[in-house]
Amino acid sequence: MNTLEHRLADFCNHCRTQGFPLTPQRLAIFRAVLASVEHPTAEDIYQSIKPQMPSLSLGTVYRTLEWLAQERFISRVHAPDSPIRFDANRTPHHHLVCVSCHRVADIEDPALDELPIAPERLQGFTVTGHHVQIFGVCPACQKR
Repeated sequence: MNTLEHRLADFCNHCRTQGFPLTPQRLAIFRAVLASVEHPTAEDIYQSIKPQMPSLSLGTVYRTLEWLAQERFISRVHAPDSPIRFDANRTPHHHLVCVSCHRVADIEDPALDELPIAPERLQGFTVTGHHVQIFGVCPACQKR
């Protein structure tokens, strides 16, 4: 069973054990995020599923994505001047964000995972994790 199938099986099991309805819409939306490496917006997901599910509403997509994030199956990616994007990659990673087209790409770098922060700089915070976003211009935008 590949990772995508494991994630779908975990999702279905979670819905059953927690008493959440496993609707065709929820399943299609989760699959769409899982299948994408593009960090899609709600509108992207809506446009990709709508042809197969004509009755799907954009509101359902937004509510489902928020629920999926709340249940920790996906995460929100916030980029300046861009709609919220969604990410199903649950392995430790960070993001490269294009300031021109707002494209978001994953970056995995152990050095970013272990950023040294002096305890006196934490202002009393207990760190439970961190996420780095690196801003720049992607190759496609550089060619324009």
